[in-house]
Amino acid sequence: MTSVPAEAEPHERTWMAWPSTPSLYGGPGAYFESVQETLGRLAAAIAENEPVSMAAPADQHALAARLCGPKVTFANIPTDDMWARDSGPVFVRKGDGIAAVDLGFNGWGNKQVHARDGKLAAEIAALAGTDCHHAGLCGEGGGIEYDGDGTLLLTASCWVNDNRNPGLTRADIEKRLKVALGVETVIWVPGVRGLDITDGHIDGSLRFVEPGLIVASSYPGDTSEWALAHDEALAILAKARDARGRTFEIVSIPSATEVRSTSEDFLSSYANYYVGNGALYTPQFGDRKADALAKDVLGRLHPGRRIVQLNADRIYENGGGIHCVTQQQPR
Repeated sequence: MTSVPAEAEPHERTWMAWPSTPSLYGGPGAYFESVQETLGRLAAAIAENEPVSMAAPADQHALAARLCGPKVTFANIPTDDMWARDSGPVFVRKGDGIAAVDLGFNGWGNKQVHARDGKLAAEIAALAGTDCHHAGLCGEGGGIEYDGDGTLLLTASCWVNDNRNPGLTRADIEKRLKVALGVETVIWVPGVRGLDITDGHIDGSLRFVEPGLIVASSYPGDTSEWALAHDEALAILAKARDARGRTFEIVSIPSATEVRSTSEDFLSSYANYYVGNGALYTPQFGDRKADALAKDVLGRLHPGRRIVQLNADRIYENGGGIHCVTQQQPR
């Protein structure tokens, strides 16, 4: 019997991946170095509360160790970039152990070349000592959101897309995800195709806190395609039921507006957080009012977990966030 556990369940460790390709960030120099420094600070913060294993090429270990600190361990795995949520394995429970699912990462529909990262799921699974099963699909871990109790939430924009799964219908994809992840109910929302590198990953806007309870990143006063798709998703969830017949309670956290970063691709959503052992890691964008509100709401939703706010601008201005660069291995 296969089942995918909730992110909030106890972790054996967190897996991360080292950004090793300067050309993805405009070439070698101060900006690329600041991306690496940001990821190192995040890894160090998580390692205060649980083991962190960083996949990195051998020739990068010394630099990565200096930036990540003494509590992070390193796995000799070649990497292209830092998006471990998308390229790494999704761990599932199988019998009385765990197994890994490879979602067939292809650089978000071949928008970037990620030859090394395409092998990351299998490499991590081998080091974790687990079987690795290919889902028979092309997709990313950031494109799925699961409650640990049989329900899966995802956007059609990134899965029912010829850049990943040509020739497969929504029904085909749903069937394969049910088998791979052991989920029973799949809820589709439209998402947005073509406006960002991910084609509208779910983990930037909607996250399960627990079965029946969802955090939504809201867009007050926004009339963009993103905001319209978000409203449509909320309308679908208002009528939906989960795998156990529950309705959904939605708690909205407004996106930040007064942010430090001037990047046009900046993701100002607080939904892209990571739930670790004893702590929750969330961005601090420099919008004092919005940062404080997000910390308060997330603290109330996750009692017993310390809320750790971090300046992770270099991650969020490259199309992802803290959730996108972490992948949990359940205990």
